[in-house]
Amino acid sequence: MAASVLDQALGGLARLTGRFRIWHRLPFPLSVLTLLGLRANMREDNLFNTERDPSLLVAPKAPAPRDQRSADGSFNDLSSPWMGMAGARFGRNMPIDETFGERAPGLYTPNPRTISRELLARREFIPVPHLNVLVPAWLQFMVHDWLSHGPNDKETPPHDIALPEGDEWPEKKMQVLRTKPDPRRDASDAGRPETYRNTETHWWDASQIYGSSRARQIEVRSDPATGLLREDGKIHLDEKGHLPIENHRKFGDLERAGMNGNWWIGLSVMHTLFAREHNAIVDRLRIDYPTADGEWLFQKARLVNAALIAKIHTVEWTPALLNSPDGRLAMRTNWWGVMGESFGREHGRFGADEVFSGIPGSPTNHHAAPYALTEEFTAVYRMHSLLPDHFSFRRHADDAPIVERDFKKVEADGAHRLYAHASFDDALYSLATSHAGALVLHNFPNALRRLNKKELAPTEGIFIDLATVDVLRDRERGVPRYCAFRRHLGMSAPKSFEELTDNPEWRRELKSVYASVEDVDLLVGVHAETPPPGFGFSDTAFRIFILMASRRLKSDRFFTTDFTPAVYTPVGFDWIRDNTMRSVLARHAPALQPRFAGLRNVFFPWDRGGT
Repeated sequence: MAASVLDQALGGLARLTGRFRIWHRLPFPLSVLTLLGLRANMREDNLFNTERDPSLLVAPKAPAPRDQRSADGSFNDLSSPWMGMAGARFGRNMPIDETFGERAPGLYTPNPRTISRELLARREFIPVPHLNVLVPAWLQFMVHDWLSHGPNDKETPPHDIALPEGDEWPEKKMQVLRTKPDPRRDASDAGRPETYRNTETHWWDASQIYGSSRARQIEVRSDPATGLLREDGKIHLDEKGHLPIENHRKFGDLERAGMNGNWWIGLSVMHTLFAREHNAIVDRLRIDYPTADGEWLFQKARLVNAALIAKIHTVEWTPALLNSPDGRLAMRTNWWGVMGESFGREHGRFGADEVFSGIPGSPTNHHAAPYALTEEFTAVYRMHSLLPDHFSFRRHADDAPIVERDFKKVEADGAHRLYAHASFDDALYSLATSHAGALVLHNFPNALRRLNKKELAPTEGIFIDLATVDVLRDRERGVPRYCAFRRHLGMSAPKSFEELTDNPEWRRELKSVYASVEDVDLLVGVHAETPPPGFGFSDTAFRIFILMASRRLKSDRFFTTDFTPAVYTPVGFDWIRDNTMRSVLARHAPALQPRFAGLRNVFFPWDRGGT
C-alpha cells in the first residue's frame, strides 16, 4: 500500500530537518513530527523481502477461525497465509545485495574474542539508576516471543576463533557452531545472500507463553502428571500458582512454557505472571460467556493476553528506556496516536489514520515488503549488558537478606530451585529493587562470557562466550558494520573514532582493536555511541525500533482491522484498554503493591521494604 499523503508530508519534513539538526535537538513538537517522518521514510526505504518460495510454507490444514490466531502464525494475512508463520525467513532492513555474510579472513577480523575481552567485558557493574532488573527480564520474555534461529548447524565445520595471547579461556581452542541457513534454496536464490528461518512465529502473539505449534499449545494446557488437557481453557499451573516442571531434552528439569530456552529467574517471573494473567482473563470471560467451551475461552484469552503484552511493551517498557519527553510520546503515539489516551477513551478513534489515533484499529499495511522480523532487528536487540552478574534476594516484607546468587545459580533449573528459598513475591521484589546494567562498553556480563554448556547440557560439551558469539553472528548473517549500517538508515556515519564517541579512553581502546572506524562492529558502535538525552540505548538502534516496533503492530490484522470488540469480545477489548503492567502486578502479587504504588513506571526501581 502506498504511503498516505500525511506520511509523505512527514517524510519530507524529516528529510528537511535532517539537513540541519538531529531530531532530538529540535524543539519538542518538531522532534516528534520528525520521528514520525523518519518512520514513514524507513517504511519505504528499509524493508526488504527474502522469502522466495512461500508456497512451501502454506499451512496444509484449514486455517483457524478468522477471529482466532493460528498456533503457527499462518493465515494472519488471509491473502498470504504463509506470511509471518513459524519457519518463514527473516527479512532485512538493508538492501539485499548489502547483506552477504562476511567470509574469512575478514569474518574474524578483528578477532571477536579480542573484542569481547578488550571492549565488551565487564570490569565492574555499571548500573542504570532509573531501571530495574524487570527490564532485561521483560526484554528476553519479548525476544522469545518474536524470534529464534533454531538449533545451530552441526553438519558444517564450526567457526574456529583464535585465542589471543594470554587468553584465560578454559579450553585449548574456541569453536562456535554456525547459524543453520535455510535449505530451501532454488534457482531464484542464485547469487543472493544466505537466508535464515525463524523457528517461532514472527507475530506479536505471545508464542513464548503458548508455543508456535498446536502441539505445544496442548502441552501448556495439560497436567504433566496425567497428560490430560484442561477443559476449562486455562494454562496448567501447580497448586502454588507456579509453572509445572518438565524434563528438557538438554537442560534437565525446567519450568514449562511455550518457549523455555535460555531460562533464568527473570524469565520464570515473567512467564508465571502472564500465565496467571491468562487464567484471570479466562475467569473474566466465563462470567459473560458461561456456556463457552474451554477451547474458545483459551483462544480468546490468548488473543487478549498477547495484545495486553504488546501494549505494555509499547507504552510502559520502551518508554522506561526512552526516558525523555519526546521518546515517551513517540511510543505512546504508536498505541494511542497524537490525540492521546484520554481522547481515545472518551471519543474513540479520530479517523482511520494511525498518526491521530494510533496503530491499533487502523488499516493493515505491510508497506514495502511482506511482513517479517529482520536480521537487523535481531542485531539491535542484543542487550545482554542489561543483566547483572550477581543477584541479592530479599524478603519483600522487610528487605531482609535471604540468599545471594550469581547468574549461574539462577539459570536453567536454578530458577525454579530458587523458590525453595525465596517465594515468588520475594524473587519478583528482589529483581524490581535491583538495578539493570547500562548498554555501554565494558559492561557485558562476565557470566555470559563463560557459559559452561558442559554443566547445562552435557551433550553439548563446549563453553560459550556470548559476547564473542554476538559479534560473530552479525558478521556471519550479513548485518552491516556500524558505519555502513547508519548510512543505510539515512544517518550520518562517523569519520573518525573521535566522532564515534566522546569518551577519550574508549577512543584509545577502539583504535587499538580496529584499524578504522569503518571496521567497527554494530554491537560495539551502538554501545560506544552517545545516546540521545535520557535514552537507555543508541539513536542507531532507536531507528530500527521506530520502524519495527510500529511494523509489528501495523502488519498484524489482530492489531489493525480485527482489533475490535467483535473479535476480542467486548470484555476482552475492555481488558486490554483498562489494564497495564501495574495492574497485572497488583492482581498477581498484591502484597507488593505498596512497593510500586508511587512510581510513574513499574520498570523503575521499587521502594525497598524496611527502609
